[in-house]
Amino acid sequence: MFETAKKARKISADSDANNPVAALVLTLYRHGVWDEAELLKRTLRALDEKS
Repeated sequence: MFETAKKARKISADSDANNPVAALVLTLYRHGVWDEAELLKRTLRALDEKS
């Protein structure tokens, strides 16, 4: 899911944006968002809001 989110937003492997994306995914997961499709949807939405 992390890789899918990075690819969807064209975030390269060496980008400084990797850590915030990973933190966001983990935070959502810890808050009970366990469905992969829902995790992806919420992650991408949050990334769009931060742009």
